Amino acid sequence: MPALKPLFQLASLASLLGWLALAVLPGWRHTESLVLGTSVLLMIAIYAWLLKAALTQKPEPGAGRPGFFTLGGVLALLRNPTAALAAWVHILVFDLMVGLYIRQEGALAGIRHGALIPCYLLTLMFGPLGLLAFLGLRLLLGG
Repeated sequence: MPALKPLFQLASLASLLGWLALAVLPGWRHTESLVLGTSVLLMIAIYAWLLKAALTQKPEPGAGRPGFFTLGGVLALLRNPTAALAAWVHILVFDLMVGLYIRQEGALAGIRHGALIPCYLLTLMFGPLGLLAFLGLRLLLGG
């Protein structure tokens, strides 16, 4: 099994730096490039490495048959710590990409940056609920 703790910490730091850039540098013209070119690409590299490692590991005896199309299969897959960390990094990447979407669409709709901060926080913590909050905010403000 690969050393997972340093990869978890690196992915978490990359995600946090991306979110901080969105929150603190909203008007800087390089914010999107910084988030995509540093945080997202680093996390994708970590994800790819973890995925390869997880797919080459032997399943634990009695863990069930790993798979994507049944709840039991997903639970068996996530019993593997490497696969579970890969899934976590997957979530971090997609949530940060949703944050970029909120930034871009919010700017196009003319929504003040301060109004987007709660949407960022909800997305960071609860993914789809942050996107829902942004879509509701955009609808409410007529964008």
